[in-house]
Amino acid sequence: METALRPLGRVIGTHGLRGDLKIKGHPGNQAALLAAPRIYLRQNDTGSDCLTVQRIVPGRGWLRVSLREIDRIERAEPLVGAEVLVDPASLQRDDGDLFWFELEGLDVIDTGRGPIGRLEEMFETGAHAVYVVRGRYGEVLIPAVPEFIGAVDLERGTLQVDVPEGLFPDNLGQ
Repeated sequence: METALRPLGRVIGTHGLRGDLKIKGHPGNQAALLAAPRIYLRQNDTGSDCLTVQRIVPGRGWLRVSLREIDRIERAEPLVGAEVLVDPASLQRDDGDLFWFELEGLDVIDTGRGPIGRLEEMFETGAHAVYVVRGRYGEVLIPAVPEFIGAVDLERGTLQVDVPEGLFPDNLGQ
């Protein structure tokens, strides 16, 4: 169903004569792209074509994707610039796995301070991801590690956290 599709990236180029695509994922969504058995490509808001993923190879900041339906460069070149979407229900995941597109926009509630803002961005460091929360304390950077990240309730749209001392000033938002 078209309304269930979630945008995860864009086709930024081609790779090789067999029509592999270079796909740049939106920040934090590479894991979802790697878990997708099928992707949808949409150009110019004219509907989406469903394509079967054969192989995905990580590159430098992008993924090289081989699709069953595209077997030569002439078929791949017109797809450069297309938006890449997935059906969340089709993603291969272990129990409890969540992807960035499911977390983005959640209201963040600290166990000691209550609501602190909305989860707006994520970036990767060498060790782990960092969540960027904006709200009553300004911008708060929270390491996305089990010690700080608690329950996620997608139905209520909330993320529980236990922010350690020193990650944001205690005299703000009180």
